[in-house]
Amino acid sequence: MAAPASPEYREKLKEALRLNFAPEDRRYAHVVHDRQGRCLLQREDGLCGLQIELGEAILPAVCRLYPRNRRSVCGVNECALSFGCEAVTERLLASAEPLRLTETEIGEDPLFPIDMPEEKYARCRRALEIMGDRSTDLARRFERLGEELFGCRETSPEEQALEDAMRLLHRLTSDCCGKTKVAGKLCSEAVSFFGFAGKEKLSGAEAAELCARYRETAGRLFPEKARLEALAERLLINHMFYNSFPHVGGTDDGERALYGLCTVYAFVKFVLAGNVRRIGGMEDAADVLSELGRLIEHSDFKYKAAQFYRKQSDHSPGCWRQLAKL
Repeated sequence: MAAPASPEYREKLKEALRLNFAPEDRRYAHVVHDRQGRCLLQREDGLCGLQIELGEAILPAVCRLYPRNRRSVCGVNECALSFGCEAVTERLLASAEPLRLTETEIGEDPLFPIDMPEEKYARCRRALEIMGDRSTDLARRFERLGEELFGCRETSPEEQALEDAMRLLHRLTSDCCGKTKVAGKLCSEAVSFFGFAGKEKLSGAEAAELCARYRETAGRLFPEKARLEALAERLLINHMFYNSFPHVGGTDDGERALYGLCTVYAFVKFVLAGNVRRIGGMEDAADVLSELGRLIEHSDFKYKAAQFYRKQSDHSPGCWRQLAKL
């Protein structure tokens, strides 16, 4: 706040940077975001207004290190990467090899600690092991997450649960149309492409038709199922590690974290398939995925996804299983 700046820009700084409660040297202030997850200092052209106004040296550590997320958990220093960055997503899509945690010396201190009991930290690691187990398909791995970690064994008629899963995806994607600067256009394109724009609620027949359209499009976009699962697995594991799943946001509600993960996974695939007309190759797919990553990982979307799931009065108990199968 003591850096030289114009009076006009000084007012922006007062809005965009807020002191933490009981500020410390290493956790002094935080960057304020708007409802779409955008930094208030980001310009309309996407560039950093702070860096342009005051130079690169002024950047806080969180901006300088992005897309890295350095934290300390149970005495272990970790460094994760956000797939909201195009370069990260491109690297995730460039190979189908399994992601593995590696141990190395991290040259700088972590940015912040995560207060988590050791048993919860062990659960985070176990979740990554389950999702990375290629002896079974992704849908079964989601089920193992639910059964082993959270005791979720509810069942429901598969056809009804599938229709409810499509209704949920349609509502969630429609809800993002025009309301978010980040990924709002992608969501609008998906709803328009699948042919139910402006439809508030789908009948059973319409939900089944939407499912058929989605599956046909997804099959054309990624014809090799084994490679699609490998790439989806890499994105999922990266996302889970970045967010310390299931300890997302410090929640003690494991089921909420599971519902949010299933909903986010299905939402990303749904919107990606709905933007098939703009995807000419893996680089285009990475651009779409990274924009969705910025919505998911840098706003409250992942929390809203779990809440959205629970608020749907017409969804069946096993709907999360169908979301994982889509």
